Amino acid sequence: MDCTTIHESNFSVELGVNGQKIDLNRFVESFISQAVIGMLKSLRGVGEVENIDLKISKEAKGPKAQ
Repeated sequence: MDCTTIHESNFSVELGVNGQKIDLNRFVESFISQAVIGMLKSLRGVGEVENIDLKISKEAKGPKAQ
């Protein structure tokens, strides 16, 4: 068994944090894409994944609107 095998991904990943682009190597691109795709595939109604738009924002502090 070869422990150096890297799983290739057909997905490219762009990451920005606080408006700054973060450079990613192939391993990190593959890690992020496969982790997110794995989570999405477990959701009912999600078929073949071709494209993902994901935005994560910190919620404003204070009382929540009702």
